[in-house]
Amino acid sequence: MSTSLRGQRPHITRDNASLLEALERVDVEGWEGPSATELLTFVRVQIARPLAIDVGLRGLAASQAEASAWQAAWVAMTKPALRRAESPWGVVWRAAKRAALGEVIAARYGKVERRAWELLPPADGSAPVRLPLSLDVLLENGWEAAAPEPAAGELLPAIDCVVLALVENGWPDEEARRIVRAVVDLPDASDDPRSGALGWRHMARDLDLPPWQARRLCVALRGTATWSGLIARILRDGPAAATTPPMRAALRSTRVRRHRSPVLAAERSTAAVDGPQLPSR
Repeated sequence: MSTSLRGQRPHITRDNASLLEALERVDVEGWEGPSATELLTFVRVQIARPLAIDVGLRGLAASQAEASAWQAAWVAMTKPALRRAESPWGVVWRAAKRAALGEVIAARYGKVERRAWELLPPADGSAPVRLPLSLDVLLENGWEAAAPEPAAGELLPAIDCVVLALVENGWPDEEARRIVRAVVDLPDASDDPRSGALGWRHMARDLDLPPWQARRLCVALRGTATWSGLIARILRDGPAAATTPPMRAALRSTRVRRHRSPVLAAERSTAAVDGPQLPSR
């Protein structure tokens, strides 16, 4: 047991050790105890409330977003897997951000979140609407990201670019939108050593896709630990990232099974563009 459990409760801060120590005290006192009250108050004031403002909601909608983000953060803190996460605060923050963005969707369309996702605009750009994108696939480092988090307004158009890129590389419009919705809802893989394709089996079943195709879609859009997928590239480099030869090759591999996997297809395309390298003298 941590020494902090036997003495005075330390002030909660945003470092991971502080969160884990607070959860240790909650294990002893329960969620009705003073440590839980202190932790939940910190989360509401320092995370949920700023997120509700950051996503652009005001009034009753902001209050609802704050409550939803707070609840999502609490659920995340009750899960045993949080104790093993590389960035526990990042996990909590992403869960809260996702809940807050869900309220943006619901408020914008006047629908429940699941129904609102079905109202994505056409991929041809004829009805541009700024839609939020789950932060599960946007922030690799969570709360402790080295660079400042992009403003919510900068994140919203990315989903349209992803859908359009799929359409331009052979996917039917409606199916492309279903794929994007499924990919952004996949489990977070930032703390899983396997790859960014975590959850592709569920996606294959839900969308009735061949397993090879579902896995390639996850890799092409979400990336892996060593290769940035389309979503991250669009956020970093803008919509033009979807039209580069390597990314086009990666996306085409999701349509043709005989092609190489997205990462290998992209690397092969890069090598073809760069050409053979002459030996140095």
